[in-house]
Amino acid sequence: MKALLLVGGFGTRLRPMTLTVPKPLVHFGNKPILCHQIEALAGAGVTEIILAANVMPEAMTVACAEYE
Repeated sequence: MKALLLVGGFGTRLRPMTLTVPKPLVHFGNKPILCHQIEALAGAGVTEIILAANVMPEAMTVACAEYE
């Protein structure tokens, strides 16, 4: 099964945390929010996840490679 995560928001309500880090990579409970979402999707049987990133896509690429 495939999933699409819309992770392209600017995170203006989370400022100043999102000035240097994209919103999905802000830590919540010692893990980035994106990791919580990916773990929940994997638990539901999702095998392929597509991230629709708009803000700081290079940081998202590095983080995804790191957590892969």
